[in-house]
Amino acid sequence: YMSKTHGHHFNMFVMKKELLQHYCTWLFDILFELEKELDISSYSTNDKRVFGFVSERLLDAWLITNNIAYEELDVVYMESQHWLRKGMAFLNRKFFPHKEAHK
Repeated sequence: YMSKTHGHHFNMFVMKKELLQHYCTWLFDILFELEKELDISSYSTNDKRVFGFVSERLLDAWLITNNIAYEELDVVYMESQHWLRKGMAFLNRKFFPHKEAHK
């Protein structure tokens, strides 16, 4: 699992209510503990989304651990996307992470 180069992003899924309750209980127990340990006050605007980023990765761990079968569907963007701008912003965050630290 840790060597995977892909995952499920956007925290979007459809599942039965019982599975959702099981997943949310498991997920939020972890996230609340993580929140106690992290001081995000000095994080950049983007890095303050750490709990969302972690939850995206944890979905795959939960699916694998619980042997949950799933089907993947394409994400459709209803508005035009500025992929070059998004790509440049991503690279800036990765190579110059402290540029927006005080926002």
